[in-house]
Amino acid sequence: MRRNRYISRARHSADAETLAKLARRLSESGTRIEDRLWERRLVELINDRLVRGFDDAIEAALDELARSNPGAYDDLADLAESCAESATIDIDGKPHDALLIAVPLLAWSRYKLPTTILPGPLADNIGVHLTAHLAARGARVALADYLFSIDQLPESFGEVRDFADKLFAAAAHGTRMKIDPKALREPVAMLADTRYLLAAIVAPQGAALFHWQETGVDPDAKLAAIAAFREQAGNALQPLLTGCRYRLLAPNAFHAALRQADRDLREFSLEAAVSYLKLAYELAPSALQATIAPFEDKRVEEIRVGISTANDEDAVIEGVVWPLLGDEEDKAQEEIEAALRALGVNRITTHAHRFPLEYCDDCGAPMFPNPTGHAVHAEPPEESEEQPARPLH
Repeated sequence: MRRNRYISRARHSADAETLAKLARRLSESGTRIEDRLWERRLVELINDRLVRGFDDAIEAALDELARSNPGAYDDLADLAESCAESATIDIDGKPHDALLIAVPLLAWSRYKLPTTILPGPLADNIGVHLTAHLAARGARVALADYLFSIDQLPESFGEVRDFADKLFAAAAHGTRMKIDPKALREPVAMLADTRYLLAAIVAPQGAALFHWQETGVDPDAKLAAIAAFREQAGNALQPLLTGCRYRLLAPNAFHAALRQADRDLREFSLEAAVSYLKLAYELAPSALQATIAPFEDKRVEEIRVGISTANDEDAVIEGVVWPLLGDEEDKAQEEIEAALRALGVNRITTHAHRFPLEYCDDCGAPMFPNPTGHAVHAEPPEESEEQPARPLH
């Protein structure tokens, strides 16, 4: 039978209104007892919408709360993320807690950054390190056998939940999740970017997921466990990252890991741009100048940094986008300037006026500010030829 689209839309609107109301009541609660009641009702409704494929109601509620009640927005967003990246599943008739985790990797290269299938032995090796350093005794671990670009990750709450359910099923059966590269989007080419490993940890309901949560284990054991995982998994990934400089970050729940990677990528991208210009064109940091400016679309979305040679006021030879993750415009400009000076770039111009969020009509690349106050396309130095390739390791 054909679905009545009007009734469906009305139902989604009612769901969005209910979600917004419950989130407001949660944000107003003054006790943990009341918190648990509102959270339980929200989780039930969110999970129902995710299972039915109607996560647009969640997005609509978040859009409304973003305008009217930031506190309730944060509460609903936290619960929606949690419901999308975690679930209770049955294994042999017993309930288990399951969590989708992401392992971010920051990388830059003069060449194309890889997105690729993980060879079986490498995937097994990473799985061993996840089990040995992160998972609690008795927990099951499954890995998706692909190194993902940010452009290839699931985006909506519903897509995250669908992906997580498949990975949870793989963990229940003791297998890897096989990825079809043909079904993934082609990533945008960037000098510096993030790559991701995705995995699931599944444990009996109420038991520890991570070994530092186990009874009798010092919670501070987490620090050593994360450090050991980063070192050993990072070394294991080296054959996939020939010609790259990279840094493996700490694993975390899916959404938290993405946020932390977004933060860390900003300064990493500045380092990459300055290092690339020195390596490729023998332009020392002292021979560069940087221009910092806010770019807006109704509100300031990001700070862009145009990098020029010291005596060229018009051309930009490299650029970095610094996304704003919250209300941090003034703080971000200070952080960018401090990071540039730490890298040895001391000629810095900061524009107070806001630029429109412009991109190149031909290639889609962002436009960057130059010292004279214009947004221009980043182009390689005209009088320099890129030096012969030298290894990054």
